[in-house]
Amino acid sequence: MELGKCAAALSPDGGKYATFVGLTGAQNAIDRIRGVADGAGPRFESLDSLGDEFDPSRARENVRNAIRNHPELNFLVGIYAYNAPAIADVVTEIGRRKDFTIVTFDAEAAAIEHMAKGNIDAMVVQDPFQMGYQGVRLLRALVEDDQKVIGEMLPRLGETDGDIFNTGLKVVVPDAASPIKPAIFSKQTQFMTLQELKDWMARYKLTDT
Repeated sequence: MELGKCAAALSPDGGKYATFVGLTGAQNAIDRIRGVADGAGPRFESLDSLGDEFDPSRARENVRNAIRNHPELNFLVGIYAYNAPAIADVVTEIGRRKDFTIVTFDAEAAAIEHMAKGNIDAMVVQDPFQMGYQGVRLLRALVEDDQKVIGEMLPRLGETDGDIFNTGLKVVVPDAASPIKPAIFSKQTQFMTLQELKDWMARYKLTDT
């Protein structure tokens, strides 16, 4: 929902958007697209959702097609990591940055560069360090039957969705001037500027996330 909340903060009056993704039928794509709609709210209308089968050239062509086919389109939403630079590349190429708000998932190196240039308005990213660290921690606890650690990490184990461990999300905006503010997000979501993201990535020697 967090990316949808970003969209709503950027345009309180709503908007018309298209989503771009590798596989429209993949569960993570379905969940992310549904989350965008729920977070953005009823003032936003989805006009299209285009899959590219992980083909970078097709990803860019999908952006061109969506812009051509939907003149009223004003929000572009990247669902997979490489969709972010694909969107920003095309919008920059056709010289229409002022016509579109761009919000994306993940922080590929090229997407970070685009945000630094003013070509992406918000990103929602995961924490690969914690995903790796906590994943191995839980696996070890399961193998060793360490009920203390299992209980700490999965206190609702046995209940619906009780086997899910949340490693947190980060909402990234270009700078403090963004209309997106931390108060609209869940307490588990970390809000940061692009420079703060870069500093965090440098600490863990990450090139993208």
